[in-house]
Amino acid sequence: MRKKLLELNDKLISLYIIIAFFILWEIAPKIGWANPNFVPPFSRIVAEAKKLTFLRLFIEASVSLKRIFIGFTLASLVALPTGFILGGAFPRLERFLKALLKFLSQIPPFILHPVFVVIFGIGEKSIFTVIFWSAFWPVMFTTVVGVQSVDPLLIKSAKSMGANNITVFLKVVMPGAMTSIFTGIKTGLTMSFMMLIGAETIGADSGLGCLIHNSQSMGFIPRIYLGVILIAVIGLAVNYGVQWLEENIITWKEASHDRGI
Repeated sequence: MRKKLLELNDKLISLYIIIAFFILWEIAPKIGWANPNFVPPFSRIVAEAKKLTFLRLFIEASVSLKRIFIGFTLASLVALPTGFILGGAFPRLERFLKALLKFLSQIPPFILHPVFVVIFGIGEKSIFTVIFWSAFWPVMFTTVVGVQSVDPLLIKSAKSMGANNITVFLKVVMPGAMTSIFTGIKTGLTMSFMMLIGAETIGADSGLGCLIHNSQSMGFIPRIYLGVILIAVIGLAVNYGVQWLEENIITWKEASHDRGI
């Protein structure tokens, strides 16, 4: 009971801070703390949202979310098996490829976007490729780390009790690596959102990034802030969704905390 009260208190404090932030945003331009031409009051952002209509904003957000979902899903479908193979099945191969993989992962996706445009053309394929590149590396690397961090004694113990390789993978390796994998998933999603907006400003005719880019071109400052807020809200919602999923999948971690381990 005490733990739940503390968690509720932390959430309320966070809520109060957010409310205070928006109140300060509303007041600062009116009392001269910020230039209203560049930092309009929050009420103007709300008015701009009403002007664009909920349907328009919903459509733009849906387009961006669809691109995130497709690009990130494809990246995960490739990165997770690659991470398990390099981390567990062929560790020597991982040592040989480690330098090359590190080198490739240091290339910013946005710099490669013009190359992707030349290869795939302006449009959805190049955007999906940017998101894929952004999400692939954190998911793959954290999967490798997660697999390699599994205690070898647990694997030997499972095999000594007659478990085959598939059972060891499902019952020992995957659960042991899951925390690290979720860290990579959250990082990959964050990177995907960051790169999506940049890609949409160049090669898209819809989406929140395109909305921000067009608003900047036409000098609609409140609309720029509106796009930024929508991106932040969606990103926060997705992050909380992944966190909820992690807490419900990795149930043994919560049980260990409850026992004081």
